[in-house]
Amino acid sequence: MKKQFLFLILLLSIAINNAQNVDCNQSVWMNRFKKLLPKDICIPQGNYHITRIYDTTDVNEDGLDDFIFKWNKNPLDDGDTTFVSVYIQNVDSTFSLLRTFSHLYPIYIREYSSYYYTPKDTTLILLQKKYEDMYPFRNLEFKKDVIILTIRSEAKEDLVLTYRFNLEKQNWLYENAELHDYALNEITPIDLRDKVGPSIDNFTYFYWEE
Repeated sequence: MKKQFLFLILLLSIAINNAQNVDCNQSVWMNRFKKLLPKDICIPQGNYHITRIYDTTDVNEDGLDDFIFKWNKNPLDDGDTTFVSVYIQNVDSTFSLLRTFSHLYPIYIREYSSYYYTPKDTTLILLQKKYEDMYPFRNLEFKKDVIILTIRSEAKEDLVLTYRFNLEKQNWLYENAELHDYALNEITPIDLRDKVGPSIDNFTYFYWEE
């Protein structure tokens, strides 16, 4: 009787656990991502897939590796958003969501040049013009407590923005900005705190607007 009772408890705990994970979507773009996903990582249901896993890093410098990944609809369609989620590792090896960004990648347009493509949505046509007919994203890096975001400025020039995680505010604060001129091999500091600061919440691809 005791064994039967313990067996029933085991079955009940499995059923409860499965019920709690019904809404947990862990769809991946590449099969090799599956073995890298902690069980606590979830994205919304629907046609969303995890499309990139960033190198593990310790965002809050507590000695534990945190988990950062990119996710979006697959396939993407005009107007879709690409998200980046940061999960913090706890002392019991579980993970808790710290933040999901929706503005670090440009809004998806099948072709950013109006010479080759015109979106059906007038809002996206205007957005295409604001992106100046080019895909502005260059690179996104997470290095310990730092986010480094590189965006295209000119044909041979990139803007590199650095934000550093603040434990008290639980957010990444603007640290500096640099223009990297590859033709002249020059790096020029530039103050954009009022345009893309004081935190990463204020980042925009349209920093040049008044």
